[in-house]
Amino acid sequence: MAMKFPPVCLTIGASDSSGGSGIQGDIKTFTALNCFGASVLTAVLAQNFTRVCKMHAVPDDMIRSQLDAVGADLPIQAVKVGLCASVSAIRIVGAWLKARPKLRVVVDPVSLDPGGMQLLQPDMVEAMRTELLARATIATPNRFEAALLTGMDECLSVEDMEAAARNIMHKHGCSVLVTGGGMGKRSLDVLAALDGLRHFDAETVVRTKVHGTGCAHSAAITACLAKGESLRESTLNAKAYVSAAIAAAPDLSDGNGVVWHGVTVSSEVMAEDASGAQRVLT
Repeated sequence: MAMKFPPVCLTIGASDSSGGSGIQGDIKTFTALNCFGASVLTAVLAQNFTRVCKMHAVPDDMIRSQLDAVGADLPIQAVKVGLCASVSAIRIVGAWLKARPKLRVVVDPVSLDPGGMQLLQPDMVEAMRTELLARATIATPNRFEAALLTGMDECLSVEDMEAAARNIMHKHGCSVLVTGGGMGKRSLDVLAALDGLRHFDAETVVRTKVHGTGCAHSAAITACLAKGESLRESTLNAKAYVSAAIAAAPDLSDGNGVVWHGVTVSSEVMAEDASGAQRVLT
């Protein structure tokens, strides 16, 4: 007897030759969370755990053909959009998504490589705002990407994160999760949605630099949304998954770790405290 078909997630983004992030990391995350993963490549990156060495953009007609192929054959429930390497690619993806208004869409506005090199030019950032954020169910910028999207000089404090999340939500109409890793003993994320602000936090896992965390996080939210979970449930469950994946991260490259996508997480590690804040228990 054939197995019931699992929820289908589509990742649109770049290939990471190291296997730790990008579409490779996304598909591993989808599988770990019991979803089927399909992919549309927008760029091929020569990348390791510390930097992007070279980027080759996939031609626009090939991006369009990939989108049409998977869209014609698969019952996609949720889509993650990562790195698009040109303004024209962003517009192609945006138009495809706008033609499918029922899809749940997670936009991960990747702007920096692991070494901190800027990957997006100003015209690409503007295209992302107009073409992708307007179609997003939720956007998942980190603090630095949130500052870039809002024009803030910096986004360093919880108050800055709250202001950036509100700004993006009000301008573009999507829920926004600003992630705040590296802020001390607690890893705090701020969600701005129609029902207000929420904080999601977990104890920081003390590790050397771990590659692939942002991609795994947004992919996990995508998988949870595809399974029918609410935005709040998806955000909390994704944070628990990534916290466990960081804790299990192997050091494969001279002290540089990579998230271990194959972890499983019990719902017992998640809770809501008395103030309503969402907390991952340790």
